This record gives sequence, structure tokens and C-alpha cells, in this order.
Amino acid sequence: MIVLEGTDAVGKTSVINNLMEYQLLDRDKNICKLFEFDISLIDRVKKIKEYIKYNNYIIFLVNNDKEELERRIKLRNTIDEYDKYTYLYNLLYLETFLYMEKNNLLNNKLFMVNCTGLSIEEQTEKVKKIVHKIINNN
Repeated sequence: MIVLEGTDAVGKTSVINNLMEYQLLDRDKNICKLFEFDISLIDRVKKIKEYIKYNNYIIFLVNNDKEELERRIKLRNTIDEYDKYTYLYNLLYLETFLYMEKNNLLNNKLFMVNCTGLSIEEQTEKVKKIVHKIINNN
């Protein structure tokens, strides 16, 4: 299973719609609930390590352009409480990935696409390359 994770408005659904030939999951409730402000980085990392241990793959999408994320959120019909903090949640994904990368915890199962400044088509191509890498290594 390959899970596409990231905050609201980062482009997960758009990328998945462009890659219908692959079975990508738009978030996993077990992962996204780890990205709450009251969960420590260490606890988050421990749970993600456990998750990827069982042949699951995760691709984090991050976007460091706060204005772009806010613009995308404003295009939605309804805006919930989480949407108001999209950029801060985005930073949790980035922090988690960088920590795991620095400590050699990715195990070729956790990947990140920096979507900052990319079109949906460019995001899709970057995700597609990672999906092909995953498929070809199995």
C-alpha cells in the first residue's frame, strides 16, 4: 500500500486523480492523526516507523509556501478548524521527514515531495517517479 500524506490543500487528491492507474491512498487515519500539535515528534516518529515496518509506503507532500496553501484553502466551499492551521500542520510533516532522514529511519519506505512552487502536473510527475521506484524495488 502506498499512502499519500500531507496537510489539506497540498494537492494529494489532485495527484491521485492524475495517477488513477496506481492504487494510492489519500491519507491514512492512523497516520494523519499523528500530526496533531499535542503529539511529540518522537512519538510521531515511533508510530511511523511501526507503520512502514509492515510493507507500507508513505509519500509526504509538503508545500512551504504559506500563501499558496491559504489560497487553496480559500477556494474550498467549506473551511473547517483544521484548515485554518494548514501551514503549521505542513511544518509537522516536514519536521518529521527531516528528523527521520537525518537519523536514517526512512528505510526506503518514507518519501517526501516538496510541492512548493510546483504545478499539479509537476507534483504528479514527482510522485509517479517515487511510485515507479517503489514498484520496481519489489
